[in-house]
Amino acid sequence: MADQELDPSTPSSLYMLSAFLAMEPAESLVAFARVCGEGSVTETVQRFIWDHCLSKADGKSHAPYVRNFLKKLITEVELNHGVVLDELYEQYAYYMTSLKDDNLVKGNARVCKFISFLFPDGCSELPSCPNSRKLVVPLQCSLNMLKGDTGCSVWPSSLFLSEFILSFPELVSNKSCFEVGSGVGLVGICLAHVKASKVILSDGDLSTLMNMKRNLEYNNLNIGTAGPGRVTDGLNMVKCIHLPWESASESGLQDLRPDVILGADVIYDPVCLPHLVRLLSILLTQRKSYSHKQNDSRQGSLSDSISVGDKVNHINRWNANEKDDRLDGKVNGAKQANTNASGDGFDACGGKTIWDGTTCGARKGPLAYIAFVIRNVDTFNQFLYLVDQANITITDLTETLKPINLLPYMQSYDRSNVRLLVLELLCISKEEMEVEVIHSWSAPRSLSTGLMYSFAQRDDMEVLDEPLYAHFLRVTGIDRPYREELLSKVESDGNKAVKEVIFGPGRKKYRFCKHIAKQHLSGLPSDLMKKGKHFILIRNPLDILPSFDKVVPPSFRELGLAELVSIYNELSELGKAPHIIDAADLQRDPEATLRGLCDDLDIPFQEAMLKWEAGPKPVDGIWAPWWYKSVHKSTGFQAAKKYPATFPFSLYGLLEQSLPLYNMLKRHVKQTSSLLNPPLPPPDLPVPANEKLLAWVGDEILTRDSAKVSVFDSVVQGGDSVWEGLRVYSRKIFKLDEHLDRLFDSAKALAFNNVPTREEVKEAIFATLIRNGMFDNAHIRLSLTRGKKVTSGMSPAFNLYGCTLIVLPEWKPPVYDNTHGIMLVTATTRRNSPNNLDSKIHHNNLLNNILAKIEGNNAKADDAIMLDKDGYVSETNATNIFLVKKGRVLTPHADYCLPGITRATVMDLVIKEKFVLEERRISISEFHTADEVWTTGTMGELTPVVKIDGRIIGDGEVGPVTQRLQDAYKKLTEESGVPIPAYNETG
Repeated sequence: MADQELDPSTPSSLYMLSAFLAMEPAESLVAFARVCGEGSVTETVQRFIWDHCLSKADGKSHAPYVRNFLKKLITEVELNHGVVLDELYEQYAYYMTSLKDDNLVKGNARVCKFISFLFPDGCSELPSCPNSRKLVVPLQCSLNMLKGDTGCSVWPSSLFLSEFILSFPELVSNKSCFEVGSGVGLVGICLAHVKASKVILSDGDLSTLMNMKRNLEYNNLNIGTAGPGRVTDGLNMVKCIHLPWESASESGLQDLRPDVILGADVIYDPVCLPHLVRLLSILLTQRKSYSHKQNDSRQGSLSDSISVGDKVNHINRWNANEKDDRLDGKVNGAKQANTNASGDGFDACGGKTIWDGTTCGARKGPLAYIAFVIRNVDTFNQFLYLVDQANITITDLTETLKPINLLPYMQSYDRSNVRLLVLELLCISKEEMEVEVIHSWSAPRSLSTGLMYSFAQRDDMEVLDEPLYAHFLRVTGIDRPYREELLSKVESDGNKAVKEVIFGPGRKKYRFCKHIAKQHLSGLPSDLMKKGKHFILIRNPLDILPSFDKVVPPSFRELGLAELVSIYNELSELGKAPHIIDAADLQRDPEATLRGLCDDLDIPFQEAMLKWEAGPKPVDGIWAPWWYKSVHKSTGFQAAKKYPATFPFSLYGLLEQSLPLYNMLKRHVKQTSSLLNPPLPPPDLPVPANEKLLAWVGDEILTRDSAKVSVFDSVVQGGDSVWEGLRVYSRKIFKLDEHLDRLFDSAKALAFNNVPTREEVKEAIFATLIRNGMFDNAHIRLSLTRGKKVTSGMSPAFNLYGCTLIVLPEWKPPVYDNTHGIMLVTATTRRNSPNNLDSKIHHNNLLNNILAKIEGNNAKADDAIMLDKDGYVSETNATNIFLVKKGRVLTPHADYCLPGITRATVMDLVIKEKFVLEERRISISEFHTADEVWTTGTMGELTPVVKIDGRIIGDGEVGPVTQRLQDAYKKLTEESGVPIPAYNETG
């Protein structure tokens, strides 16, 4: 073996030579060298490598790669105690001394990589390999093949698609072919090799495009450069065009109309997918329209296509590299068309019928072949969804049309991860296409016309300007300057307008219908609301009303905000709660608002929606000269003026009527994010059931979001209010009278006037609880403010409206852990002295307590202990406090704290349970060394304390005295309380 030379034509030698030209990983080359040497890298093998590989390598461009290979090769021989050729040592030494600075060979440096397609015996009759056993394609590529510069990497998908073209040339020969995203140009070179009639390569990156053109020149191909729509005719020419997907337009691509579209590794960026699918949809559109009626000769091409659900279910298997037999069995007739009667699979060299759509009978349109490796399952699922929405069918051909293994030497190429899909547009005539309708509902003067112009800029959208207007004028009899012209030219029959105009056939995928809410009259077909996608555009009446009377006097009916609310409710009842956008958001951040709207409508956003040309539009309604003068001056959504115009107070009554309706709808606006003002996410409620509750404010019961007090109320202007906390147990309000006594005492101490009577307060409490159905495990925050002022100011003399009563009930279990106990810390904030603000007045000015609570929060404690001015314990920020020491129960004097009602109740229970009770000054160290500690309050009841300032209280468990008093308190709440009156059916 040492005296014989290796034959370069043997498969092992040919594989090693091809692997070197393709710059395969050094480990792969060494493995091939072992095969050639029958297990070891002999001197003969080394000589072959020197003569046929190293001596012919381009020393400049291949140097880093060759140096690495030499290092691996020499190490392999030395480890096996072989003899290394002197030439190899010398060459390695040369590279080690000449390549001192790796930076010189990094960055934008390229190497020439040779892809050698090796055709097996018996394939010489194929047009792809006449009288030749190999096709060598030189390519300029970056040094790092896995992380190369833009346009320089050769990915498995590109290799697979190239093999596919060379294995099945009949699919593309004599056909016009277009590749979306062409990278280094390998696929295009293979298309030219098999004699495609026209080859057009595109890419959105200019540096990639330049690299692609160089590779075409290296392969002796004529190059034509053009933009979309300007491709010149010519044989044997590969044309390159700069085509960013997001800017591709239907008009710019209309002259291309290829027979075959190809793409390798184009499914990778979620942001780009809508643009890619739109591009594919344009390219797949047939040159001539044809019927959507399918005949039986299609062999299941459409009926057997994979549903989105099936596709999504199978992607996870693909991602896990598992074979999916079920998916392969659902290929659109491909297996049936390419399997002979004996059941043999398709023989790539046998010349049998190949699947190009002709087996499907009526299918005459172009096909797209997409090779891909799933990088991200969610991204690919999004692709499946988008193509389904675009009316494109997908068929998996990976197992059906397996290309010949033309790259046997390329061990870095893992074909098992690559899938091949064929895409085609459903056979539906454009003239007979059922469009998807998007309904926009708004009040007049709400930027609705600008929004219509925005949607009109899309290449997949047709628009209708108020298709129900004529019906509205005919039914209502309302007069307008253009009434007769409108009725004579536009369909005024509501049924026909809905069925034939709004939902009639169209030429584009979507139809945008601008509706004014007041035109939604009763008697219209139910399909109007049941079909299509709906959204609502709102605008603050403060902005609508000043400009409204330029054409007609404003009125509640003309505004139509009540109808907008009705439309929202009707759609919600149908299970189609509409997306709501605010005109103010359109003006403040049009792109973010439109993107959010498009996401909600499940349509891709298009940049074109942000701009339009000034002047009248073909889509304008007949009424445009009267209403659209200002919008005709616009070219996009303009930011609102910094300072608005003065409101005409002659319309104040109309504003009062309409503003609550606007506010109701505004609560359902989905906030869009912004770099400057990110939206706050809706918070989770501690008790979700409290999302819907009724509260008493003033003299009425209101919903949660409507339960508000005036900005002139004293509680807003100075915290001038008193309050109580009440708890409901088993249809009874515990200690109601005691709490009301303290409420009225506090109000009297603060000199409130026009205070409601005790019975009035009770009736408000009872009515609110009954309305909410809250009869157990509920808490009431009862507030009485000094009331609304006639003007802002401190003086109670301005309070001439009487007090404001607030009854706020909530489902609320005890707020502390009464089973295991809580932790407290001592706050530096001192409790108010009676010299400043007497704590016996149960007032709403709780800043002193809140500051202490902040300290507790920062210490990650449940609450904070507050000391008096002399350093003795007063209470916590929210509760009274007790301790047990050697069987004696102690609690601080109420000099600096609120004498709580729960505190008094527990003090009575201490005596009833035969414990010694002592009320005196207590230092914080006494609490640190106590046997037991607990707090008391209406919201928390009787809560054990197991740690204070890091000190374990007692043994760290709930003590026996605490447990005994908890049981006594629970029994008392079950037995006492003021009953809530039963609902009287006849009353």
